[in-house]
Amino acid sequence: MKQLPKITTAISFLIFLAVVFALFQGRKSEWIRLQNIDNFLPEFYSHISNFCLSYILYSGIGYFWIMAGVKFKYILGLGIVILASNFIFELFINVLNTPDIIDAYYGVTGTLFALLFLFISYKFGFKAIEPE
Repeated sequence: MKQLPKITTAISFLIFLAVVFALFQGRKSEWIRLQNIDNFLPEFYSHISNFCLSYILYSGIGYFWIMAGVKFKYILGLGIVILASNFIFELFINVLNTPDIIDAYYGVTGTLFALLFLFISYKFGFKAIEPE
C-alpha cells in the first residue's frame, strides 16, 4: 500500500456501497424501495442492477488501485473498459441476457458516478504512507 484513505473518504466509500447495495436489494424487496423513485421512474428497479454492478466493480477496484498507488490514467482506462463492456454486453451478447440499451445507459451512469467518486478521492481523499 502506498496511500491510505482519509477517514472521510473511507466512510464515504462505505456509505456509497451501502446505498448501492440497498438499491440493488430494491429489485426484489419492495419494502426497501424508495417510492418517490418508483413513482417518477416506474422501470427504475428493473434496470438498476446494471447501475449497481458497474458502480461496485469500478469503485471497488479503483479504490484499491488508488491505495496501491496506481496512476489515475489506468483507473480511467478501467472505466472506459467498463463503459464499453456495458454496450457490448447489452447490444451483442445474448447469453443469459435480453438486449436492452436502457440497461447499458444505467451501467454508464453507475460507472460515471464511480468515476466522480474516484476522481475526487484521488485528488483529495488519500494521503501517502510515510516510510519508517
